[in-house]
Amino acid sequence: MDKIKVYIADDYYLIREGVKKSLKQSKDIEIVGESNNLNHLAESIQHVQPDVLIFELNLCQQPVRNLIEELKHVHSKVKFLIISDCDCELPLVMAIRAGVTGFVRKNVSRDELLHAVQQVYHNKEYYVSDVTQVLLKGLLNNESPDSIFSDRELEILRYICKGRSNEQIADILFISEKTIATHRRNIMKKAGVKKSTDLIIWALDNKIVSRN
Repeated sequence: MDKIKVYIADDYYLIREGVKKSLKQSKDIEIVGESNNLNHLAESIQHVQPDVLIFELNLCQQPVRNLIEELKHVHSKVKFLIISDCDCELPLVMAIRAGVTGFVRKNVSRDELLHAVQQVYHNKEYYVSDVTQVLLKGLLNNESPDSIFSDRELEILRYICKGRSNEQIADILFISEKTIATHRRNIMKKAGVKKSTDLIIWALDNKIVSRN
């Protein structure tokens, strides 16, 4: 029987080492590569041809569907398993719609990780229970990128994308700068990003704001 070839992409060295140590316990799994980012990942995937890619969702600097499409283009048989503590509804739903079939937390046990890899490899789904509830809610609601935001959040998001500061947005909307800062944090959490520049790129890619 051929071994399941696994590639690992996570920005934390200890996470990568822990995943490798767990997977090496199985004689049916072979680690064929690793990376601390998603740069040049398509080139690596094309070269080593893994069966399963384990990656941290928060590493994506582009819509996850774009990453999946790019990797599928160079290696159509690769399967995707996320290992992350991300609990933002929209990124998770978008990942599943893009073709990710597995999700585990970073405190996953060795046995559960092995099981998840095997399930994903055999074209089956594997999601930890708390993620299943998040996904069920989002998928049943047929959630679109802009539907997770309130009208006020969308208004503020569009001003952010125009390069306006918290102070400027507060002056325009006649509310406190502290309130704007709170809205900004909530918007970024819902979008699953940590920087304003990533938020702008996310909003453009998801057509919430126009590029014009």
